[in-house]
Amino acid sequence: MEFDEIVVKDTPGLCRCCLSEGCYKDLSTEYPWMDDTEIYADMLLECFDVSISQHIEGPNGPNRLICEVCITRLRDACNFKKQVLDSEKKFIDMVGRGAFKTKVLLYPEQMKSESQEVAADEAEIEYLDEDVDYDDIPLNELATPSVSEDITVATLPVAKRGRPKKTMKNEKKKIDVKLKTKSKGAKLSTVEDKYKKTEMVRKLLLKRRNVEYVLQYSNVTPFTWYKGRYRCFYCSEPIKDPDVLREHTAKVHQFANLELVVYDRTKNNRNRDAAVKIDVTDICCKLCNKNISSLEQLINHLIIAHDAEYDVSVPNCLLPFKLDKDQPTCPVCNIKFVFFEYLLRHANKHHLAHDYICDVCGTSFQGENHLKMHNRYYHREGGYTCDQCGINLSTLSKKMLHEKNVHMINLSTCPHCPETFKSPYFKKLHLANVHGVEELKIKCPYCPKVFPQDSIMSRHMRRVHLREKNVECQICGDRFFGPYDVKLHMLKHNGDKKFICSVCGKKFSKKSYLNSHMVIHTGQKKYVCTVCGKEFAHRPNLRIHFRTRHPQYEMEQAVSMADEVDESEFQIIFGSELDGVDRIE
Repeated sequence: MEFDEIVVKDTPGLCRCCLSEGCYKDLSTEYPWMDDTEIYADMLLECFDVSISQHIEGPNGPNRLICEVCITRLRDACNFKKQVLDSEKKFIDMVGRGAFKTKVLLYPEQMKSESQEVAADEAEIEYLDEDVDYDDIPLNELATPSVSEDITVATLPVAKRGRPKKTMKNEKKKIDVKLKTKSKGAKLSTVEDKYKKTEMVRKLLLKRRNVEYVLQYSNVTPFTWYKGRYRCFYCSEPIKDPDVLREHTAKVHQFANLELVVYDRTKNNRNRDAAVKIDVTDICCKLCNKNISSLEQLINHLIIAHDAEYDVSVPNCLLPFKLDKDQPTCPVCNIKFVFFEYLLRHANKHHLAHDYICDVCGTSFQGENHLKMHNRYYHREGGYTCDQCGINLSTLSKKMLHEKNVHMINLSTCPHCPETFKSPYFKKLHLANVHGVEELKIKCPYCPKVFPQDSIMSRHMRRVHLREKNVECQICGDRFFGPYDVKLHMLKHNGDKKFICSVCGKKFSKKSYLNSHMVIHTGQKKYVCTVCGKEFAHRPNLRIHFRTRHPQYEMEQAVSMADEVDESEFQIIFGSELDGVDRIE
């Protein structure tokens, strides 16, 4: 959405197409879209022959506004109208060229012997006259194949005047038997597919109705989560603070058209199976102002007290959270989390129905579309081939990571200069340090360090200042800062050392350990003390040198350099996992 093009008023505007309130675009203004421009008033007039009137007394004054949901539906309608008109034109052209003229198939009779072949053809088969006009034949005399039949196999009937005689009956019987046998299996599969599609549509409609009931009759706050930000369910505005999100939703979208918005948020294949995320902090019923403690009690209350037609048999309609700026909480099991990403993973895994299971790896999913995406990305036959070097990779994410790191393709670009970056962390660090973007300068409350990301600052605070180790190894009981540390620690228990030194043959569990080891053979020392100029092969040795030899000097330069690399590694490693949580929407 181009925010510079939105009409912002002191009070919310009113969409003239659905009467929902918000800050919307003007109908008579020209807006860029893709490689073209749009004027929504002209589109309405051209597509539906509808003209929106102007009234100075209305809430918009002389302006005529339209919301994003209605804009999307208007584009779809215009594209559909164009498609119908193009198809009609093509059809008329094809009819004029005679593309649908009836073709007649002649089946020669099986002959008893070679000596009788010519005689039999001449005596028993009457061929069609070339000047037969099939346009005059009644439609009921032409065989109409069923939907499931293969029309390329079926024989087309011919006019009585040119019909073959009785010698063709045996051949025709054989073809009819083959046709019936083939079409029987096709009919069964068609019926099954039709039933599955009807059932899927029915469940989707019930799911949308369930979501509308809860949003209409309670004060829960729906939201989405994308790229590390809470976003408004109605207008997709990114909001960091959950309190601001709740206030924004209650004030700006109080009279939103729920049916249109819920349809728009669940129409994509990826979002049909996903549950709508809602904040249930201080939840209450709008009809009777009764305070309710949980989403389950709210649904039961709406059904029993207010006769709401909520269908409890439809799973994965809503996913509740208690949003807090510092510690978001799972309302079902009351577990607190430092980051919402971890809470989202927990809720998706433990509080949603997973009825679809992958036959290859056993992973379970909420819906059929998620299972299909999983198979396409992780179990594609033949894997994924790099377009640059031809190497084969097992998953799509590995291919993309390979292209970024090895071939420098699809790198993030700085909006202010030509600099490119392999990870979002380095891009944000560049924007904060080089271009002085203030919102990326997040300060640690315990030390002068500055970070370009809230999650990295929180990680630094827990590791360096609070020393929180909340994750425990299930084998030996050692405690660690996070799940990734446990994953690295598990390499010791598994004994899997697949990185081998090409010089001495020593094995390592991590590639970084192998790279550090290779310094012994190369003699390269890239870490230099800024005070005395002494060189070191490894970063920790430089830090120890600063502490012991130069305690009077600030160690900020060396320490910050080490932390930056650690944080970047953290971002690169966890980046793909966090992105994966965002697509389930």
